[in-house]
Amino acid sequence: MKKHLTLLSVLIIVLLLAACGNAGANGNAKTNYTLTTAGTSGSFYAIGAAITQVLNNNSESLNVTNQASGGSVENIRLLDNKEVEFALVGGDSAVGAYEGTGEFEGESRKETLRGVFSMYSQPLSLVVLKDSGISTIQDLQGKKVAVGAPGSGSEVKSKEVLEVLGLPYDTGVKQQYLSFAEAVEGMKDGQIDAAFIWAGVPVPAVQELASVRDIDLIDISEEEAAKVNQSNSAIYAETIPANTYSGIENEKKTLAVNTQIVVHADVDDEVVYEFVKQFFENIGDIHAAHESMKGVTLETAPINTIELHSGAAKYYEEQGVLNN
Repeated sequence: MKKHLTLLSVLIIVLLLAACGNAGANGNAKTNYTLTTAGTSGSFYAIGAAITQVLNNNSESLNVTNQASGGSVENIRLLDNKEVEFALVGGDSAVGAYEGTGEFEGESRKETLRGVFSMYSQPLSLVVLKDSGISTIQDLQGKKVAVGAPGSGSEVKSKEVLEVLGLPYDTGVKQQYLSFAEAVEGMKDGQIDAAFIWAGVPVPAVQELASVRDIDLIDISEEEAAKVNQSNSAIYAETIPANTYSGIENEKKTLAVNTQIVVHADVDDEVVYEFVKQFFENIGDIHAAHESMKGVTLETAPINTIELHSGAAKYYEEQGVLNN
């Protein structure tokens, strides 16, 4: 009997400690949620880590886990299947899923998605080695080009850009379906000629490559950007500042999509409200965490998103930044 009572006591203590470890400062238990991002070598994952740290350090009710994934398209499917609650996605994927267009054409609309806030531009870093002899997108003809992980939002955008600019996907380039990290390793070894990397700059994987090899970024001309934008209005012209990467002293003209955090419509208003509230009440910590997040403001948050979740809309209405 004493042995059984001792085991029971130990079990109770373990359960109490676990509960305390998942509680806010006021002692109330926190509820667990997942924010799915992208591969660990990209900006999405680093930004997700910063967001979850800020939320977990400041919220009395939320405990949010940053989950790696294959990127925007996979994140949409995870949300739609209720396997996660929140996700970082490219704006083109968010709009495509919600409207049944783009990479989601032919599928039923993902009407369970709701916007939380828009964040920043996700430029295309079209990376080559400086001694590659590749200076324009047309020079990619017949080259081994990393286009993104299979089925990812990056891969879909890369395909569209190549085809709009005259390089048929199956015959124009030798596409390699690789993550950012895999693409960088391939370029280090000379196995890959170029890589399409759609991510907030600076991209850790590209920084790593620039530290060991001399790299360059292919310019996308204004005319080329206009062609792509005419095909897909979610993709627009953007500029990567000079000295973003080691050895690249001039600004580079390129393409970009915006980024958004989206949520499943069934997540409680109070949860989404708290998520948004803690994010913007601690925006200084977010700005400090990643260069690309410095342009994120409360005023721009509800602009260019899919239909807002009612919990997010409530916060923006209280702050006077939601245009009705």
